[in-house]
Amino acid sequence: MSSWRSAVSDQRSEVRLRSSTLDVGRSAFIRRAGLTLIEVMLALAILGIGLSVLIETASKCLSVVRQSRNYETARHLLGRVELEHMIDKEKIEKGTEEGSFNDPYSGYHWTRTIDLISKKEEEGLYSIATRVSWSERGETPYEEVVTYLYAPKTKGGTVVSP
Repeated sequence: MSSWRSAVSDQRSEVRLRSSTLDVGRSAFIRRAGLTLIEVMLALAILGIGLSVLIETASKCLSVVRQSRNYETARHLLGRVELEHMIDKEKIEKGTEEGSFNDPYSGYHWTRTIDLISKKEEEGLYSIATRVSWSERGETPYEEVVTYLYAPKTKGGTVVSP
């Protein structure tokens, strides 16, 4: 009977040993199931960097869209200046004229500069620079179109040469 008891007691101690080993493994698994502080901080740092890059990119995109809209408006207003302030070929003279626009374009201004290109072969050739400018963040960006107009002096239907 003592051998039976010793066999049972050996089996019980073996079962206790296995269960304690399982408990140690289970507690290690339970401890490992969560994230460490370093892992959480690293994940937050990566997330923060990603979000800041995304916000900066979106901000730059909005800035480019606003700038593009301003240049498109300036091109539209250049056409409007050409139509509303046409140049008479017969009365063209060197000089500068300027003006501004009414609402909703009150922040835009235009300037037209007419210069005579003085070369003997091209007498009567004028350079006309029309510029639309606006104010943006302390700067004055502009859109400009330069055209050339040949308007020789005529007398009685014939071109007068010097």
